[in-house]
Amino acid sequence: MGTVTGWILLSFLLTFGLAPIIIHILYRYRIVRKTDTDFSAIVGERYLKAGTPIMGGLMMIISILLLTIIFNWHGSTVVPIVVLIISALLGGFDDVMNIYGRKRVIRTVDKQIKLAKVHKHLSKRIFYWITLPWAAYKNIWFALGSYPGNGIHAGEKILIQLFVGCLVAWWIFFRLGWSVLWIPVIGEFDIGILMPLVVIGLVMIMTNAVNISDGMDGLASGMLVPSFIAYLLIAIQQEQHEIAILCAITIGALLAYIYFNIKPARVEMGDVGTLALGALLATVALALRREFLLPIIGGLFFIEIGSSLLQGVYRKIVGRRLLKMAPLHLHLQVRGWSEEKTVMRFWLFSVIFAILGLWISQF
Repeated sequence: MGTVTGWILLSFLLTFGLAPIIIHILYRYRIVRKTDTDFSAIVGERYLKAGTPIMGGLMMIISILLLTIIFNWHGSTVVPIVVLIISALLGGFDDVMNIYGRKRVIRTVDKQIKLAKVHKHLSKRIFYWITLPWAAYKNIWFALGSYPGNGIHAGEKILIQLFVGCLVAWWIFFRLGWSVLWIPVIGEFDIGILMPLVVIGLVMIMTNAVNISDGMDGLASGMLVPSFIAYLLIAIQQEQHEIAILCAITIGALLAYIYFNIKPARVEMGDVGTLALGALLATVALALRREFLLPIIGGLFFIEIGSSLLQGVYRKIVGRRLLKMAPLHLHLQVRGWSEEKTVMRFWLFSVIFAILGLWISQF
């Protein structure tokens, strides 16, 4: 346990030292929040966040990569780190495009069909017919409430996250040969070829859940700490030392980041951090064969993404909102909860969910 504490402290100090450098670079290149491309700006306090640097997750990603590659590069940490890198690249590209990119408009299916019929160039007509399924696919996500901003659209993110999920599924099912799902009380249950689907689903859900939860100062990072602590303790119990060290490094980086992210935040995590850390948490849960505990240990993340999905489906079917705003933390803020009150209570329940998950893990 003393070794783990040392890794937490080392990661904290490295991330804390990197923070001023990263924040300075983000200010210099104007990688800052713009409220005109953020729907959540209709919540009054969000206007105060305009000009705050995003992509603060870089300080954590760099620390985790450096410490893991130099000191903890083993067979059990290779795939989690590759997943972290791919997800961070996806998130970082999205963050940059949201700042410097031009607004991308989603063409409706009807309009694309019309263009395919009447465009004067044959090559264009063929192009529109060929890409019609892609246009329909993107419209599905738009109908579910995805905002077509300057960055990567939801449907495009999902495809890249699907690739990341397939990478983890290859590692778990084909490389390690794991097809057993651990269920409390029942024990191990072989689900065979369904295991890759479970793996892909968990990675994609967790990645997006952390991303959606990053809507207030300190919220997502403070919710991640108890989750990684829970899996750190499970890794120690299982004597999986490399995964335990990886969790410890991540916890130290998160604690340092929270110092700069507590309201009023000097920096925000951005997609570069949320997508990477969400995917990493799911991969750690799978590596420890305690994936069944993820919806419990990370319970609030699942509630957050569930509230967003319900909002989109309900609005599409019924024609009105189920919540004042989705996800849940924004609904509570619109209802009158202060940002501090919401964040503190979410932190509290994240700890409760983590403790509950640890208790269930003993059965």
